[in-house]
Amino acid sequence: MVMIKRVVRIAGCFRALGWAAIWLVMASSGMARADYRDSVAVLRIGLVETHVATTDPVKLEAIRSAFANALAIPVEIIKLGSYAALIDAHASGRVGYAIHSARSYAATEAACSCVRAFRSPVAADGSTGFRSVLVARDGVNIPVAELKVGYSSEASVSGWQIPHQAIRAGSLDQPDLVRGGSVASVIDLYREGSIDGFFAWVPDVPGEAGSDLERLFGGWNQSLIQSTDPLRIVWSSQRIPYGPHAVHRSLPDDLVDALGVFLDGMASSAPGLMDIFEPAYGGGYVTPDPEDYRNVRGLVEALSDPQSAQYRR
Repeated sequence: MVMIKRVVRIAGCFRALGWAAIWLVMASSGMARADYRDSVAVLRIGLVETHVATTDPVKLEAIRSAFANALAIPVEIIKLGSYAALIDAHASGRVGYAIHSARSYAATEAACSCVRAFRSPVAADGSTGFRSVLVARDGVNIPVAELKVGYSSEASVSGWQIPHQAIRAGSLDQPDLVRGGSVASVIDLYREGSIDGFFAWVPDVPGEAGSDLERLFGGWNQSLIQSTDPLRIVWSSQRIPYGPHAVHRSLPDDLVDALGVFLDGMASSAPGLMDIFEPAYGGGYVTPDPEDYRNVRGLVEALSDPQSAQYRR
């Protein structure tokens, strides 16, 4: 009788262990299946209306469907009228993922500490950012404070905001400033001898030393610039990275990882989509250092003007 009871108890234990094992398998398989698709009902991507795709419904749908297919969740594209609107939408969580300028990202991060840059674009020339530079006529050797220097407009990051920040910080003497209104006008002023030099920008390529004057303004209008007196670089800013792709910190890490994988493969697997989604850069993406955008933080106050919607270099 005792033996029978012992057998029954052992059998009961095995049954309990069996049910426990089944429960563990079911629980672990459920955990394996649980991912961002269970918690994110829709991914909203914010694009400023200056993005070329926002004016073409076909291109916009190509972007939306490509992300939806890659992530296996619904995706919406939210068009925003300015970078100021993008900052507000991203900081408030109304969009989860956005393409920023360097300055709008710095402003959003300063506003809420709720976003993180997970990829930044690489240009076709291999550059991952740019430097603001002051160039002057090679034959003019006078202090910067005595130079007559042209700049395009107050909306230009490289042509005004970065140099102005350096002047306020005392790392660059203030020259006699002449407003041209546009880059083309500034070049005309230089060619006619009305100014001694001008503020410009040059691409920054990792591993390359110095700055190549043939790449002023990214190589734009070089024949016109080279047709006049030679230039030399008088001052250069620190590197400013290109505007990042950033996510709201509320998004699950595995969704951010999936977004990164999709972007990393876009240049090789979907070059046509890359041309639509990243028209200004064709070299793929890199993962930025969290501190890459520290040089832009001093420019955040310039975003207080809601009419300033260009935020260009």
